[in-house]
Amino acid sequence: MKISIIRHHLLLRLFLLVALILVLSFCNSSTVINKDELPSDKQSNAISEASGTDSSDNKSDILIQKPFNGTFPYDLNKPDEKYTLPQSLQEISGIVYYQNNKILCIQDEQAKIYTYDLGEKDIVTEYDFGKNDDFEDIALVDQTVYVIRSDGRIYEIKDFDTNERDVEDYKTPLSKKNDTEGLSYDANSNALLIACKDSPAIDKESPYEGHKAIYKFDLREMELIEEPYILVDLAKIVISKQSGFKKFSLRIARALRLIESENVFHPSGIALHPHHDEIYVISSIGKILIVFDRKGKILDSQDLDPAVFRQPEGICFSPSGDLYIASEGQGGKGYILRFSQQQDR
Repeated sequence: MKISIIRHHLLLRLFLLVALILVLSFCNSSTVINKDELPSDKQSNAISEASGTDSSDNKSDILIQKPFNGTFPYDLNKPDEKYTLPQSLQEISGIVYYQNNKILCIQDEQAKIYTYDLGEKDIVTEYDFGKNDDFEDIALVDQTVYVIRSDGRIYEIKDFDTNERDVEDYKTPLSKKNDTEGLSYDANSNALLIACKDSPAIDKESPYEGHKAIYKFDLREMELIEEPYILVDLAKIVISKQSGFKKFSLRIARALRLIESENVFHPSGIALHPHHDEIYVISSIGKILIVFDRKGKILDSQDLDPAVFRQPEGICFSPSGDLYIASEGQGGKGYILRFSQQQDR
């Protein structure tokens, strides 16, 4: 009888997982603000709100006007180029722009750094840095690469592109419950920004319920700053329209414990714009890109069409401002999309 019950539960979970994959593949993405449904005189004021913290006053701040002069600088529905990746990067989980038209890639099953040449459209070098594990994102500082694991452990690979590369790893107070999926270098503070997909909290006494968190890892002290750099109040991410398919898929994801809540914002990648003091964060669940300022205010939010972004996991910029977003293959081949900057504000 016990074996039968266990088998029944396993089959049920398998069915729900298959249903989730099908729904996420075909359902429309939810919108943060549907500007087309607003009167023209109100479109410029259509916004999403977030509360944030910074190291100075730890007070929330809310944006009250539409940024970018009303125009987002990238057309996310029309990529300028698509790079189909080899099978080894089917599970691509993080990217960072390197040099000479190359991108460094990481995938979530192997301790290996891949150099992808955008001109040759192929992997040109591979660098091993340890034992295989669940690696989520990658950042670059000069010739040192940083890779983050889903439990918050950070790997530092010095001189990564030589035979003399040196690897050290640093345990942080973050853990698997945080599911750290985003990593980016902040030159202004010489720190790594870490975006948590799930729990925002380190300390049980400060759970930050109803929020998502971005932390800083200080590269001078080589330690995590335990107070969140940015806290995003999920209640202030306004959802104007959400399809029945999307609601159903999110409920299944929560039932399978793939996510903690049915909110559509679960960060999977983070990057800083090279020309402006802005933080871009993508969420594969919910298919959303949100732009923050340094205080955590939402400057803009954009839907990611699931027909264009199958499973967006990695994001980076070139020095010129081109935007790159990588998607996992979900049974097919992974790919990277390039979007040229249409204007420089």
